[in-house]
This record gives sequence, C-alpha cells and structure tokens, in this order.
Amino acid sequence: MDRRSFIKGMGAAIFMPAIIPASALGKDGFVAPSNRVVMGSIGLGGMGSNNTSSFLGDKRVQVVALCDPCMSDNRYGYGHNNTCGAEVFKQRKNLKDAKIYTDFRELLAREDIDAITTATPDHWHAIIGIACANAGKDVYGEKPLTRTIEEGRYLSNAVLRNGIIWQTGSWQRSRHDFWYAAELVRNGAIGKVKLIKIGLPSNNKVPPLAPEKVPDTLDWNMWLGPAADVEFHPYRAFTTWRFFSEYSAGKIADWGAHHLDIAQWAMGYHMQGAKTIEPIHVEWQKDGFYDLPTSFAVRYTYERGEVVEMSDKYPMGLEIIGENGTIWADRGRLASNPITIIDKKIKPSSERIYGLEVPGSHQSAFIDSVLNRRATITDIETAHRTNTGCLLGEIAYRTGRKIVWDWKTEKIIGDEQASRLCSRAYRGNWQLV
Repeated sequence: MDRRSFIKGMGAAIFMPAIIPASALGKDGFVAPSNRVVMGSIGLGGMGSNNTSSFLGDKRVQVVALCDPCMSDNRYGYGHNNTCGAEVFKQRKNLKDAKIYTDFRELLAREDIDAITTATPDHWHAIIGIACANAGKDVYGEKPLTRTIEEGRYLSNAVLRNGIIWQTGSWQRSRHDFWYAAELVRNGAIGKVKLIKIGLPSNNKVPPLAPEKVPDTLDWNMWLGPAADVEFHPYRAFTTWRFFSEYSAGKIADWGAHHLDIAQWAMGYHMQGAKTIEPIHVEWQKDGFYDLPTSFAVRYTYERGEVVEMSDKYPMGLEIIGENGTIWADRGRLASNPITIIDKKIKPSSERIYGLEVPGSHQSAFIDSVLNRRATITDIETAHRTNTGCLLGEIAYRTGRKIVWDWKTEKIIGDEQASRLCSRAYRGNWQLV
C-alpha cells in the first residue's frame, strides 16, 4: 500500500475495528504507509543516478518508476567511463518492480507517485518542473534551476500555485562548512562584508567534431525536446552537454548555483539579488565544438555596497572579506583570519540559519519536508534568485556591458538587447504551461 492510498483509506478504516499489522504501524523496523514516500526518477545520468541512489538509502522512500530517453550508454557519466541510463540503473539497484519510461509525461500520469527526483540537462528543467507541479508531485530538482530567467519565474509561480514541496539540489546548504560560514557572516563575525571572491571551474574546450550515428538505446529527439534540432554527437548528450549554450549557461550556472547561493545567503540577499552585474573579462574559444567562454569573470554589486566577483581565475570556493576578518569556505574546508573567527559559538539567541535543528543529508531533508510539509532547505524562490544572478552574469559577458537589474520587477533596465536574452523560443509544440 502506498502513502496516498493509506491516507485516503484511513477515513473508512477508523470506524472498523481490526487487527493491524506491525508494518502498518511502522513498528519492528517497518515504515508505516503514512510515512512512506513513493518516488519516480526522471533523468538517470550521472547526477540523476547519484541522487536516486541516495533516496534509495532512505527507508522511507520507495522508487517505483524510472525515466530517461537513454536506456544504457557507457559514456553517460563524468569522464565518459560510467555506464548509466534507466535500464542499467534498474538492474544495478535490483529494482525489479520499477517501470521504465522514455516520456516523463507518462510517468507523471501515475497517481501512486508522491514525489519526483529530476536531473536532466538544464534546457529541460522548466518544462519538466512545471509538469511535475501541475501533476501535484513534490520535487527534488537538480540545479541550476532553469536555463533562462523567464523560465525560472514560470516555474516558481507553478510551484507556489500548486502548493507542492520543492527543493533544489544545491546541497552545499546541507554542509556545515558552508552554512556555518554563512551564519558567522550574518552575525557580524567579520564585520561589514566588503568583497566576496568566488572561484569556479572553467568551461571545457575541444576542437570541432563530426556528427555520429545515434545509439540504438537513445531517443535523440526526446533528449533534445525544446532545443534546436541538431545532429547527434556523444559530447552533446553525455555530461558535456553543459558546454553548449543551447542546453546550459556552463559553469557560471552549474557551480554558481552552489557558490553564489552561499554568498547571497550569507549577506541576506538570497531573496533579492544584485543591483548591477558587469563583465570583468571573457575569453571565447575560436573554431571549437563548444560555444561557451573558456574563461570569464563577472562583478556583482549589491544594495548596501557589497561586491561579489565570480571567476574561473579564483581558487575554488568562497573568500568572504569583511572589515574585521576573512572567512574561506569550500567543500571540506572552513578557515578564517584571524583563526579565532571560526571558533566563535553562535548563541541560541543569535540569528540562526536553521534554528536549533541541523540538517542531515540534502536528500533526507527533502523527504522530511515532504512528510511534514515545511519549507525546504533550498526552496523554489531562493533557487530562482540564485539562478537569476548566474544568468545575469552570462548576459553581462555576452553583451559586454554592465547590466542594471530591478529584482522587484525582474527586469533589466535600459537595455532591450540584453532583456531579450532573459527568455528563448522552443522547438515544436513545447511550451511553458
């Protein structure tokens, strides 16, 4: 019995005395149906497989459906040496009863599914996310939120309109080194923030490559979806799709969704954003297969005068420089100057990011929210504001001009050409609904 059926049946069962098994009460190691979340997974590449594996490790979760236009391919992972795809994942995890789909709409039509974990190329995020919200499914959605700013607003509106739980996969919010750094900054441990330097990876570059035959295990037309119709090459489809502007903004959005998120969170701008965004430098690959810059740097200026610089030339992570000290935060690293800053104890009466409850894993925190219906660690509107900042950085280095942004109206001021880059047309009948 699934959670939805159990809850519906409780009204009638409450009047009927019966012997109730331990499994229905959640005893003897069983999870009661009312506390079980039935999930479907859309996108079984590198991150999709990792996220779904994490959910399978939570005894409250039952995965019953898998969806991917690719059934199997040995290039479907980082380094192109990891075999992924829906059929392979089902076999690896011994999910005998899980049904496989190539069209996410068929999966979403199932009434027994409570929640979706989705990890697809960025150009699919808005369409699939909105479809999930309209179907009443709670969503764990990979970052960055969407490919365009307009898509992000449509998706956020759909989530709020349908009242679903949404958590974005910006999992650094669940790591102590990041959330504690943000908490220290908010409580004045380094005084007024002057500058935050964010280091990101560089975008890849390769020489031009000739088209190849579409693998028998891949529905290439479905993979492209709303994107332009182009010939297949494995570098377009398997992980390195991220270096084509048709599908992604590249590392500024991929990793910016992590690090810019923490920076704005620490400064208290996570529901707003910067006032101006300007390019510092950009370098483009000439005659290459990918069409994203090989190097970039962007400067963000905020309402109280704080500055954030994001570049692939800085060391990975965040360097948060204040009037009274500096904090460095990265995965596995939390340091400060003076060194005593990170030893400060945050009082219960101080501004706490998570109150007194410290999160577990990012995925388990999502399941907690599905069950208790509380706001998630990375809610839809916060994810939209972070992604907006990343995409405005892309627009700034594409136009080569300073962008003036009104975060209240979500409009670029005085630049019609730049404004057009906030949205894009779709192929075929795909649309934002």
